[in-house]
Amino acid sequence: MTRIVMTAGQVAPIRDPSDLHTVRNLAARAADAAGLSGREHAASELVAAELATNLLRHARGGHLLINIIDPVPGTLQLAAVDDGPGINDITACMADGFSTAGSLGGGLGACRRAATMFDLYSLPGQGTVALAQIRRPADGGDEPVGGNGPSGHRGRQAQSIQVGGVLTPHPHQAVSGDGWCAMLPDDASALTIAVADGLGHGPHAAHAARRALDLIVQQPETDLRQRLAALDQPLRDTRGAAIALSRIEAHLSSDALVEFAGIGNIQAQMQSAAGNRSLASRPGVVGAGPLRRSIPCPPMPWNRPGVLVVTTDGIGRYDLAHYPGVHRNHPAVLAALVWRDAHRGTDDATVVVALPQKDTR
Repeated sequence: MTRIVMTAGQVAPIRDPSDLHTVRNLAARAADAAGLSGREHAASELVAAELATNLLRHARGGHLLINIIDPVPGTLQLAAVDDGPGINDITACMADGFSTAGSLGGGLGACRRAATMFDLYSLPGQGTVALAQIRRPADGGDEPVGGNGPSGHRGRQAQSIQVGGVLTPHPHQAVSGDGWCAMLPDDASALTIAVADGLGHGPHAAHAARRALDLIVQQPETDLRQRLAALDQPLRDTRGAAIALSRIEAHLSSDALVEFAGIGNIQAQMQSAAGNRSLASRPGVVGAGPLRRSIPCPPMPWNRPGVLVVTTDGIGRYDLAHYPGVHRNHPAVLAALVWRDAHRGTDDATVVVALPQKDTR
């Protein structure tokens, strides 16, 4: 089984040059936590410093989102977000020597070379997201997350699915009470995405969310409602959590079936050729007692170019129409854009995005 898990994250505001030292230290600690060493550890510090420097030079500041993707040896993900002037010519700005600020112009090119995966999205006048992932190959066991995240195929007619996300803690907490994971079985029959939000925030909320994800990873592939119900008893000795499960079955070249079931304040939005659809969870807390009402979980078609976005309650309202062409980028880029524009700043905040990719022929 291919799986990715994200439960750790930090956000570093970038406002003045003194923040560069903080960013390097945060990146170094995150690289250690991800099991990186040697070249990858040095690359993590370099990319973090370059991205932060670009925020100061070109966007009057912004934020650097620092996330760890498991399993170990895992992946360090860095997302620089800003609402500055944007980039008019992305191709030109990636070339060494190109600069609009009188510098040597090596920043983004250096990031692309140092990172395992690098992606960039920008609109003139509306800001930029630069995404970098640094990882080392796994020695065995589960397949590591790649630049594209979990994706799967069922023969020549199936479409692959990319998953990515960002996660940040409550502003006054060192750990996030949120977490998410994505799982793809060996037969690539369907991709399951789980998002958990522990009640409240801080270490006890984090414990509840991580317990939920550990249990979900071990569950057999069954009906989403049954999987949610089975989590209640094992979470009774925690604070409990809001949990949402999404299942995407890619079975045709032109469409897929999507199921969504959730308990608690986790929302989802599905965008397809048929329009936008909000997917609401049922009120409640998993771990607070048996579920006494049925959970709606109707399968829905997801026609190209489909997008599924799942968010915890630290994220407010957003409009996917504000990000034209973003479906061509890594899904974590869209997740970072939604975080930039809709995070409330008063709670843990998580955004997970699934995007269909081109057919493998």
